[in-house]
Parts: sequence; C-alpha cells; structure tokens
Amino acid sequence: MEKHAISVYSPTVGDDFIDSPLPFNSPTYRRAVRRSVAVLSDFLVYGKVSNRIVPRVNHELLGEIGYAAEAFLASQAELRRSKPTLDNHRRVLSYFLEHLSLTAVQSISAINEEHVLAFLASTQNCKDQYLNTTRLFCRYLYASKLVERNIEYVIGRNALGKREKIPSIYDPNEVLLIEGVVDQSCPVGKRDYAVLLLATRLGLRSSDIAGLRFANLDWDNNTIRLIQYKTKREVELPLLSDVGDAIINYLKHVRPISSEPNIFLSACAPYRPINRLIINGAISRIIKASKVDIGNRKFGPHAMRHTLASRLLSNGVPLPVISETLGHTATQTTMKYLRVDLNNLRHCTLGVPLVGRDFYEQKGGMFYE
Repeated sequence: MEKHAISVYSPTVGDDFIDSPLPFNSPTYRRAVRRSVAVLSDFLVYGKVSNRIVPRVNHELLGEIGYAAEAFLASQAELRRSKPTLDNHRRVLSYFLEHLSLTAVQSISAINEEHVLAFLASTQNCKDQYLNTTRLFCRYLYASKLVERNIEYVIGRNALGKREKIPSIYDPNEVLLIEGVVDQSCPVGKRDYAVLLLATRLGLRSSDIAGLRFANLDWDNNTIRLIQYKTKREVELPLLSDVGDAIINYLKHVRPISSEPNIFLSACAPYRPINRLIINGAISRIIKASKVDIGNRKFGPHAMRHTLASRLLSNGVPLPVISETLGHTATQTTMKYLRVDLNNLRHCTLGVPLVGRDFYEQKGGMFYE
C-alpha cells in the first residue's frame, strides 16, 4: 500500500497483494499470506473472522432403507459403540444406499445377495470396514424381520484375511534425535514440542492429546487424569517434569488468549482446539525432519506409542503395568504392541507347574493306564 500510495485498505487491495510477486514463493508461505489477508478482509467487511474450515460431509440416510439404517445405528448405540464406530457405519451405509439407488432398489424387501456382493466388489479401500458394516446391517434386517431371508451368509464366506502387522518402534537414541530437532524458538515449535513429548514420554493417542484440557492436569500431585477418547476408560499418568515444562513453556509464552478449555489451540485465528489430524501431521513432519532412517516403519504418534511400550518392556516393567500405562482394557491388546520384542516377551511367560504324582495315582491310576 505504501509503494502504490494506497491509504485505505479494501479486499481488492489484499487480492492484488496476493497476486503480486512475494518475497518467498513456497506453498507454505503463500498459504500463510492468503490466510492473513483473508483474516484482515473478513474483519473489515464482517467485523469478525470467519471459520474457513470445510464442513464435514453429512451422510444422510433417506427413504425406507434409510429409516431401517437409522434404526440399526440406534441399536448399535445402545450397545455402547463409540462415536467413531457409529460414524463409520453411517458413512458405509450411505454409500450402500447410494449403490442401491443406482440399481433402482428403493425397498428393503428388494435387497438380495447380488446387490450386497456388487456393493462390496465396488469398494476400493477399507474393505474390512465395508464388510463389517454390511454384515451387521444384513444381520439386523433379518433379526428385525424386515427381510424374509438372511442374506448375511453371502458375506460370511467372503471375509478378508488380515495380514499380521509388525509394530513400528524406534530405539531410545532415535527418539532423542526426533525430540531434539524441534525448533522451539517459534510458537508452533513450542506447541508441537509439548505435543511430541506427550506422545513419546506418555504414549498418549493423538485424539487424547488433542482433547487434553486444563482440568486434566493436576499440578499439585504431578499427574494427568483423563478419559480416553477411544476406550472411554479413565487413565492416570505421571506428569513428568520434561512434559510439564514443555506445556508451561507453551502456555506461558505462545498460547493465544482464549476461553477454550483445551490446552492446545491452532496457531492462526480464529483460535480453536486442534484435532488429531493436526497432531498426526505435526509429529510426522518432526520425525521426517530428524533425518532418522524411517525405512518401512510408520512415523506418526502411534509409532511413538509402540516405542514406549517396547521400552517399558525392555526395562523390565510387568505387562499389566504396561497395559495400565497405555490404558488398555486387556493385556492381549498390549501384546500386539510388543510382538517385535520376542526376547523380552519370553521373560513375561509363566512357567508351567509340575503335575504332582497324586494326580496320576488318583482312583488307583486306572484312568491313565
């Protein structure tokens, strides 16, 4: 504006500035410039900064089949299925209804095996989710006597075999390299460093880090207590000094002034709680920037969760304690995290007690002859 002797700002001036040559031509820089100009123009025109996040798709379930699908979702909710699970069911069922509409199927009684198989054959990704939702929905239709024949059988013979997953873990030196690469001189760096430590030191899921609130922190007793988003189970973890210092550094110096109860907020206005996708992206970028050889390993917050479980096992921590730390409801779930550490897992096995002689001699030993 000074260069072109413009004294009054308008959205047109902002658009012209975006189209002009900028000092840096990187996509990240240009995106930040566009966002800053949009904030200024919104405030000038509307007196507030609008939320430019793309709204989530609302998967509507309409018609006779849609009404049955809604009833199916209600029955799943009564079984205390989690919200992400119900959202996945709704998404798949909306695609199923769309597929049926293309074949002019409008009533429940007209659904047959060919329609189900054709729908499953049309899927490209997440086939296991499509199989599970469709199978449960067909089972519900028959159990509710909405169809005369149980067409679930046609899916039962087409179950996908799951490949064994090898957990991705990083050794302690690699974790230190990953933590040390974060640039804490900038606001985003201070936030992302605190987020990273919650993943590497405490093994929190990205959804739980995103949902962390001030009420979850007990500074007097140095503990973090929260209800896990995935399992709805309460977990209590130690508020380690490094983790606490990183959170305080973020809160004291760079966190935007906001009445939001969540600790971690977006770096740009309008300030709002970050979500798990932002956390996944931040930790993935940090790991790649550390120059650690990723190879075929995954490089997100869940890999840090696997890493913590493996490190606890190598330090001789009992398996039930590891399960409690990770917030698992059963040690069988924790075992999936530890398959790569076979040597230490052998130490977790329980010896088989010797069978006493009396066992074989009972009733005169006739049964065992």
